[in-house]
Amino acid sequence: LSGDEAEAEAEAEASGSEEAEVWARQLAEAAPVVRLEGQPRRQRHGWTVTWSVARRWLGSYDRLDRVQVGGRHVYCRRGSSSRVLWFTAGFWHFGHIQYLGSQTAALFVADSAACPEAIGEEGVWHVGLPSRGWAPLHELRVRAGAEPPPQPRPLPSAMLPAFVGLVIVLAASTGFRVWLGSLFAL
Repeated sequence: LSGDEAEAEAEAEASGSEEAEVWARQLAEAAPVVRLEGQPRRQRHGWTVTWSVARRWLGSYDRLDRVQVGGRHVYCRRGSSSRVLWFTAGFWHFGHIQYLGSQTAALFVADSAACPEAIGEEGVWHVGLPSRGWAPLHELRVRAGAEPPPQPRPLPSAMLPAFVGLVIVLAASTGFRVWLGSLFAL
């Protein structure tokens, strides 16, 4: 090999080992829980057929640490041992356990990310529609972590006077005068 060829080969090997290190680090740091989420766009006549199929797959998926397919972790949906997320042949798939490792799935995205939460924003999930083929769902995303806890809903302002009135009635029936007396005694 000439000097230039040897140098180019050495650079390619170094680049390959750097990529392998990045890959190994991403795989090791894969989230223990991911969630499939999205909000459908409201259609004139209700939700689309694509969302009626896709919404069944929304939710949290736990990583199965001892199971890998295609060199990547497999994830199982919480509360359902039959719904899984896996990687095969350049695609991430959501499908039933009996199809694990195959390209048969309910949803797929073309992306070779090391872990599902690293799938790029340009990745478009597709949902399989019976006898209609595949339809894109731009709104779907896989994020790291479980569903956030539900946020408490604020008391509607229209209910505030009734709530205050209820508190006063309860206080009066449980010794409001005693409470006021101890407050003024301080």
